[in-house]
Amino acid sequence: MSRIIVLDETTANQIAAGEVVERPVSVVKELVENSLDAGATRIIVELTQGGLSGIKVVDNGCGMSPEDAMLCWQRHATSKIRQAADLNRITTLGFRGEALPSIASVAKLTLTTRAGEDLAGTEVLVEAGQILRSSPVGCPAGTTIEVKELFFNTPARRKYLKSPHAEAGQVSDLINRLALARPDVRIELRSNGRVVFFSPGNGSLRDTAAAVFGADNVRSMIEVNYQGRLFCIKGLISKPVLTRASRQYQSFFINGRYIRSGLISSVLQQAYQTQIPSGRFPIAVLHISLDPTQVDVNVHPTKMEVRLAQEKEVAEELLAALSEPLNLPPAITGLWEIMPGRQHQSAKKITPVASPQPEQIKDISEEKSELPPLATDNGVRKQLSWPLAADTVTQSEVKPVVTKQVPIATGNPIKPQLANHQKVLEVSQEYSTGAEVFPNLSPVGQVLPTYVLAQGTSGLYIIDQHAAHERVLYEKYLHQLQQGVQSQVLLNPLTLQLSHHEAQLIIEHILEFSEFGFILEHFGGDTFLLRGVPPQAGNKPIEIFMDLLTRLQDNPANRLDRSLIIDHLAAVMACRDAIKAGQRLGPTEIMALLDGLAECQRPFTCPHGRPTIINITHEELKKRFKR
Repeated sequence: MSRIIVLDETTANQIAAGEVVERPVSVVKELVENSLDAGATRIIVELTQGGLSGIKVVDNGCGMSPEDAMLCWQRHATSKIRQAADLNRITTLGFRGEALPSIASVAKLTLTTRAGEDLAGTEVLVEAGQILRSSPVGCPAGTTIEVKELFFNTPARRKYLKSPHAEAGQVSDLINRLALARPDVRIELRSNGRVVFFSPGNGSLRDTAAAVFGADNVRSMIEVNYQGRLFCIKGLISKPVLTRASRQYQSFFINGRYIRSGLISSVLQQAYQTQIPSGRFPIAVLHISLDPTQVDVNVHPTKMEVRLAQEKEVAEELLAALSEPLNLPPAITGLWEIMPGRQHQSAKKITPVASPQPEQIKDISEEKSELPPLATDNGVRKQLSWPLAADTVTQSEVKPVVTKQVPIATGNPIKPQLANHQKVLEVSQEYSTGAEVFPNLSPVGQVLPTYVLAQGTSGLYIIDQHAAHERVLYEKYLHQLQQGVQSQVLLNPLTLQLSHHEAQLIIEHILEFSEFGFILEHFGGDTFLLRGVPPQAGNKPIEIFMDLLTRLQDNPANRLDRSLIIDHLAAVMACRDAIKAGQRLGPTEIMALLDGLAECQRPFTCPHGRPTIINITHEELKKRFKR
């Protein structure tokens, strides 16, 4: 008797379901992506008990004919591709033809659909992969799929699901990302009969991001708009003052498909080098458009991972595209931006409008005063032309007149949010590409002594003396190191015991390390001797070298980046030599520190990303003292 058998269709579908359908969020992903491919402009997702008891997805897409409503339950039945060559140019979200039969094999489904040109729709009942009934039915154009009792016939898989609340949270996170992927589609999430999220569906990425992250956080985000040789990129990235403790708040899309990408995340973090503290991550929503033939989306059953044909070249161009908006002059950190629960309006004009929700939400209007003239040469140390939009107002001039207070979200992208949220329209300032504006400051004194107080045309400024001096020294040392890195031979070589993978990396890049002052000698096996180090390494050469080795491992291209290493060495030197907190400074030293900071290219953060200076405006001071 043969030991090899051909599995029956039901078993094969259940095995496929194990790859495609892991939990309720997997079902929602496949069904909503099908709705988007069908051209839907409105999608409603309803959950019962976090999707464990029921999932219902309603859309107003193109719908299906009676014939298609029966064919869609067969494996590899798809309308997305016609031949194998089409796999090289995928432009739709779904294309495998596995989602519906895989879901149907482990659940009870009801499909109700009607194509726009048909007079009647079709209802199909499927249980455990078997079609029970098909009949005509009256229904609106579009498709409704209701999934009940997920994994009812595979109890071993059902017992590993989490609580209804946890499963609903994962679905909420997915819906947020799908809404960011398609801001032109209104996507609504309901849980146990209650609306917990909806996107405006007006095509504005900023408005959709406000629904996901909260309007207050979106006001601290800047736009990215780049058209290059390999790709185009549009989106929003947070100012350095707005960070989170994980990468969970970053969403990347390639040709409209949400993906997880260590490459893009690594490049994004590199763009914020020296502008945000270690262990903090920016918020980002990035849409990348490139030639479909240059990206392979068929590398994983869930289609959440992709492979790029020109990964190294894309990474280099992406770094330049993301670094450019961060190098433009940001607003000086204000006191309101670093306070928890901030509610102050930003420096941009904001016009909240009621979102088109059945529940009535009153508008929040704003008064608009005249735009003050730009500062003269006497007002700033470095003059910069700011061509502003005609109706843009400054932060101090925005005076909201509230008819009804609308809650501002806290910025958690996975927590189900209230249905009431603001639509945020902003007119961004356009900056020239010159040096950053730095205010003309007059020293007032020193407190603790850790902070320098100064006054300027915009109010009171507080300067962290250590962070400010770090920035001054960092840019000085950076210029020196760019001219060349020397090596200092150690009297007693240091021994490095490494893993096999680390040892192989060193062998491959040993000459490159020597260019940065680290002279290494292979001592046998996975052991190396560190015989020379750059003078800037101080008394922690092993720690600095291992940090560089870690950066090499994290680099997707597995190559040493000269600019990153020079940045790191300059930051180490600056931190070591900068004045410390608690050190008293005289008037001459304070003035020299302010002058040195004014000459920096990026004066508003230290090399580790902490702010060097914050501003308390005249308006803020008046407000605090009830004047």
